[in-house]
Amino acid sequence: MKRIIKLVLVISLIVFIPIFLINFKVPEPINILVVGVDAGDYNNINAPKRTDTIMLVHLETKEKGVYIYSIPRDTRVSLNGEHQKINAVHAVGGIQLLKQKLEDMLNININYFVKIDYKAFRELVDAVGGVDVVIPHDMNYDARDIKIHFKKGEKVHLDGVKAEQFIRWRKNNDGTGYAMGDLGRISTQQEFLVKISEKFKSPLIIFRLPKVMKVISSNIKTDLSKVKIMRYSLYYLGIDKNNIKTKVMSGQPEYINSISYYIAKYNEDYDFLQNFGNIDKTSKRNIKIKILNSTNKNGLAARYKKIFEEKGYDVVEIGNYNKRLNKTVIYCYDEEISKEIKDILDCENVKLVKDNNEIIVVILGTDIVK
Repeated sequence: MKRIIKLVLVISLIVFIPIFLINFKVPEPINILVVGVDAGDYNNINAPKRTDTIMLVHLETKEKGVYIYSIPRDTRVSLNGEHQKINAVHAVGGIQLLKQKLEDMLNININYFVKIDYKAFRELVDAVGGVDVVIPHDMNYDARDIKIHFKKGEKVHLDGVKAEQFIRWRKNNDGTGYAMGDLGRISTQQEFLVKISEKFKSPLIIFRLPKVMKVISSNIKTDLSKVKIMRYSLYYLGIDKNNIKTKVMSGQPEYINSISYYIAKYNEDYDFLQNFGNIDKTSKRNIKIKILNSTNKNGLAARYKKIFEEKGYDVVEIGNYNKRLNKTVIYCYDEEISKEIKDILDCENVKLVKDNNEIIVVILGTDIVK
């Protein structure tokens, strides 16, 4: 009797789910902040945790596309008046502070968040049935909390445990690893997500959805409702991997005061970020600034170039001014934008000018030397 009931349920799902999808209302496009938190303090599981992975995901429902924008964890940001890596923001102020920081930085709205730790990640991979990959590098890394051993070129079916090893690997114990360090690992993580999405092309995934939902409700923190999760999951069943676009935030690694940072240049990502909405041509990514140093303090213009770029402005030129000024002056074509520049420089000397090139000129005076 139980077998008959199960058979009836299976046939019902096969028959009625497609009909349900045909009449399914297209959900709204949304932006989701997806973070993976690290293992934290080995001796204190309740200690604040840093983010090991930070991604912004846009679900473009009209075109049934997905856009994934990854933010390197070493990205240099301002936090409580000091420079920090962005992976420390969550440990200081939780998911809401990280969300606010990214919204301000990129000038987009984030609708929801999903926070996952390694335990939840392992269970989620198991729930979808694992993923097949070809190992791109020899991976040999042993630490207190993880052991990673794969051979380059071998095809491996990754269950939850092996998948965690695969996406966490960055380098071997002998120092060899991804040529681009964490950027290489981010690319691997993005490719892994595409592999996971391919699991949803199979009709059999429908029978795994209850287990996936159980993992999400039990082990993953999110402000997405169960109804919304199910709605978007069903809508994206069968998505073509060509409709999934990925990008790593533009920038470059740099050592500052013996600390390794990633200096972001997200103003170069304007075209990709437009997919996330709420971006217009008056955003900081299109504000061009020229900085001139009128003082005898070497490197002052370069220092402020970094400050402005960290805040999302496009510094197109730096150099020296031909005479000494006691007070910093800002030549700006827009009163509202000038207020932003004034706040950064703590300067009141603004001259509004008409400039067809729409370039703001900042001349640094001796009053700004600290």
